[in-house]
Amino acid sequence: MDDKMKIHLLIDNDRYPLTIRREDEKLYRDAAKQIDYKLNKYRRAFPEFNVTRHWAMAALELAYENMSLKDRNDTQPYHDRLKVLEEELDHCIKEQT
Repeated sequence: MDDKMKIHLLIDNDRYPLTIRREDEKLYRDAAKQIDYKLNKYRRAFPEFNVTRHWAMAALELAYENMSLKDRNDTQPYHDRLKVLEEELDHCIKEQT
């Protein structure tokens, strides 16, 4: 079964054709809505800016959100701590036997 599909996203009144994994469709559609939301937010806040500046500000905000989520989702310290605890448990079990 082919898990790819073709979709068309409407972003800033332009249509963008994409081939994506079927399970990613909702994420792509939500991402397109998020872009439109941010563009409209900056258009309302800064009507004197040109289209390029609205896009740049929306891109900056989305990139900032992405970077802040990367830091928040760093699970490596938890994996490291679990490994240490696992080794300690293994050591205790071996001492008991």
